[in-house]
Amino acid sequence: MSFEQLKKVFNETQKELIHTTENFSWTDRDSYAAWIACSYNYVENSTRLLALAGGMMPQDKTSFSNRFIAHAAEEKGHEKLLANDIKGLGLSLDIVKPTFEMQVYSRSLAYWVSPNGNPIGLIGWVLSLEGMAASIGPKVYDQTLNKFGPKATSFLKIHAEDDPDHLEKALSVAQELKPGDMAIVSDSLKMYSYQYQKVLNSIDTAYSNKKKAA
Repeated sequence: MSFEQLKKVFNETQKELIHTTENFSWTDRDSYAAWIACSYNYVENSTRLLALAGGMMPQDKTSFSNRFIAHAAEEKGHEKLLANDIKGLGLSLDIVKPTFEMQVYSRSLAYWVSPNGNPIGLIGWVLSLEGMAASIGPKVYDQTLNKFGPKATSFLKIHAEDDPDHLEKALSVAQELKPGDMAIVSDSLKMYSYQYQKVLNSIDTAYSNKKKAA
């Protein structure tokens, strides 16, 4: 697979992912709180996961190892932002739990650093999230900031405003991949883009049904 082909997959999956994200109930308190809990479910382990992936890279992939380790450092402490944000809503992570779909999403990440996996596949996961943050992050941040205030939106602020170059860095790394590795990243990109949409839809479905029952 060529980088041009990978970029095409990226653009196609981003189009679907951004559409789903745009239609998520960001200004509904329950839905937003559930999104925070779901995000915490993978963010709390992301630095360890990225650092472990970096350490598993062979010598001929030192540039990828360095990028993973640098990314781990950049994500350090972001789970605390989410914990503070849910407190800003008057709730806590002890009360609001991640959906089943997010547990599937989160636990699947460990596959890439298992004996049967290939840590390079995590680049697909990173691309799906960083692409979404770059494209629609500012809009989502504005919506939630206006609704809930700065004490409940610090995580979104960081990813929408303070980390604008993460996508550029991820694409730059992907461009250096060998054809076989690009195919792995392409599959991972498709999988995590699809599963993240499942997460958002699971939250909206749960809380729309709750409102109907009430």
